[in-house]
Amino acid sequence: MNLIEKTVADLMKKFGEGNHKPGSGSAAAFQGMVSAKLISTVISLTTEEKRRKQYGNIFTEILDFQEQIENRIYPSLTRLFQIDSEQFDKTIILRTERDNEEDEIKKNQLRLEALEQLKTSIDIPLEIGLLCKELAEIAAYIFDYGFKAARGDSQVGLSGAVSAISGCISIIRLNVLSYSSDEYQYTKSVVAKVDSLDKVYQELSIVVNARIRVLQDEYDAKVPLFEGINEIIKKYRADKKLKIENCARDLQNLIWANKNLIWKKNTPNDVLEILRPDIIFRQVLGYGYIENGRYAVAYEDGGDVEVAGVIDQPNKLVAVSNNYSDEVRRFTAAHELGHAILHSQPILHRDIPCDSIGIRKSRDYTEVEADKFATYFLMPERIILREFHRIYSVPQFQLNEDLAFKFGGRSTIDLRRECKDRRGLSRKLASAELYNDNYFTSLSKLFGVSIEAMAIRLEELNLVLY
Repeated sequence: MNLIEKTVADLMKKFGEGNHKPGSGSAAAFQGMVSAKLISTVISLTTEEKRRKQYGNIFTEILDFQEQIENRIYPSLTRLFQIDSEQFDKTIILRTERDNEEDEIKKNQLRLEALEQLKTSIDIPLEIGLLCKELAEIAAYIFDYGFKAARGDSQVGLSGAVSAISGCISIIRLNVLSYSSDEYQYTKSVVAKVDSLDKVYQELSIVVNARIRVLQDEYDAKVPLFEGINEIIKKYRADKKLKIENCARDLQNLIWANKNLIWKKNTPNDVLEILRPDIIFRQVLGYGYIENGRYAVAYEDGGDVEVAGVIDQPNKLVAVSNNYSDEVRRFTAAHELGHAILHSQPILHRDIPCDSIGIRKSRDYTEVEADKFATYFLMPERIILREFHRIYSVPQFQLNEDLAFKFGGRSTIDLRRECKDRRGLSRKLASAELYNDNYFTSLSKLFGVSIEAMAIRLEELNLVLY
């Protein structure tokens, strides 16, 4: 009976038939075989060319591990999987003949032959255990340094190998009980080997539990973020009297506090860097986020209108049209984020952007609230004030000769003629990249919004007087 050629269903049936063939030794080898293939799979995933940048420094080492697994460890376990079944069968046959034999001399001879065959049966799980020790050590390394998303496979490979060692230890300890004092030297030698393997098992059990704890700790670290985002949603959906600006600020604070969890690499160092609606959708809220195509919403009269973005809350999906500038797409994404936090309606859309050309229909209050949220989220007051003062060195820009001169030696009259009104001056301040002989990134570019959106925000904060 070639076990390796049987289907899984047939093999499981064999293990469950109540016979000794295949038995516990073969089961331990089978555990090791499964572990070997799982570990090899993770190594293959880790060494894919697309992951070279992240894992390339360990490619040589883990490919050597894979070669050891595929060319030596797995074939050895496969051989032992089969041999254990055949070898223990010899012992059982001799025991059966012994029990049925009436001649005491022959009975004793069969007893001795069975015990001799049992020695080989003891050697097999010892070899299986040592092979699984190698597997477990490789698996622990792969868990720590290999493809992170496949740590489930790594952990099952590790746990399976260690479990197989435990089984082998139990098999050996049970079998040595069959010997009497006349075989004490033999059993003493075997027990010394199994004690050594048992010590390895105890150490590897700690390794297994530690790796399980790693995954638990990673989840526990996310709990404050999960609880925080759900609390914000619950709080601001329940009480519409609460200020939307406070909602945006609460979300910003939560994202900042958990930035190391959200950004696995290139963790933001400045608050401006966390104002990423797309990342918050993907990494915090669990939404699919796409920016492609053009989107339209159908009306009852049979017509439709192009929209800048759509949020489908039941299906956890946000789609932002790529028919607009980067700044408009970013504002639209923040607008949809506002819907996700503030509103429970299943599907909502953002119309043509506010600063685009065209006449807009009266807007639902949810759309107005979402625009407010986007404004507060992308252009937080504290950061606007900080950057405004850094660039213009005044708490409020009130047009006068001194400040006008810093715009390339202009006079107040020249600047008034150019700007025409307060909004024009606000646009000037929002888009300027040179002031007082200093070059800098404009406020609109710094915050990733349109010049018009930034100009309106500066006026809302009363930073511009014409």
